[in-house]
Amino acid sequence: MNIQDISNKNYFVFDAFGTLFKTSEVKAELTQIAGEKTDNLINVWRNKQLQYTWLRNEMNRYQPFSTVTRDALDYSMRLNGITDEKVFDILLPLYDTPQLIEGAKDLLKTLKEKDKTVAILSNGTRSMLDNGVQLTGIQYYVDHILSVDDIGIYKPQPAVYQMALEKLEATTAELLFFSSNQWDVSGASNFGLDACWINQYGETKEGLPFGNMVETGSLRELTSSFL
Repeated sequence: MNIQDISNKNYFVFDAFGTLFKTSEVKAELTQIAGEKTDNLINVWRNKQLQYTWLRNEMNRYQPFSTVTRDALDYSMRLNGITDEKVFDILLPLYDTPQLIEGAKDLLKTLKEKDKTVAILSNGTRSMLDNGVQLTGIQYYVDHILSVDDIGIYKPQPAVYQMALEKLEATTAELLFFSSNQWDVSGASNFGLDACWINQYGETKEGLPFGNMVETGSLRELTSSFL
C-alpha cells in the first residue's frame, strides 16, 4: 500500500489523542507548582497512562480512561514529591478540552466532501470524545465516535479493532485506520487493518511487528493526497 491507495477506501477511522487532538499547553501554570520537576511530572504521567491501560488489559481490570489518567497522575506526583492537588485541577481537564492538531479539520472536511465515512476510535471515555468533537467543531465531519468504554478493553487488543468493523458494518478491505501512536498502528495492522502511521512528531520507527502500513508526515500531507 502507498499513500495514493488510501483514497480508494470508504471508511476512515482515526485515533483521537495525539492524532486529531492535542491537549492545551499549561506548562507555565504548572511550573509555578512543580518547578524544575515539571517536565518529569508530565513525562511520567503520560507514560504511566499507557502502561496502566496495557496492564489493566492483562489483568482484566478495566477502568475508564479518566480513572487511569488520574491514577497515573497521582503516581507521578508521588514519585516527584508533589502534594499540591491543584495539579489535578490543571491537568485532568485537558482531556475534556482538547485542541485540534494542525490540519485535522481540513482533512476531515475533505473526506466528507468525498463522501467518505469518518469515525474516531479511542481509548478515551465517551464524555472526553464527545466534548472534544463539539468544542473543536468537527462534529459536522465525524459520523461515528467509538470509545473502548463500550467493550471495557483498551487498544491494542484485537477486540477494539473488531468493534470498529462491527459498529461501522465495514470489511477490512474498506477501512483504513490512522494513528500517530506506533503501538496503535502495530495493533491495528496486526489485527488485519490497513493502517496509516501519521509520524507528525518525527519519531524513529519502533521495533514492533507491523502489518500493512503506510507512513506520512502530517495530516496536511494526507489531505493533499485527496486533491
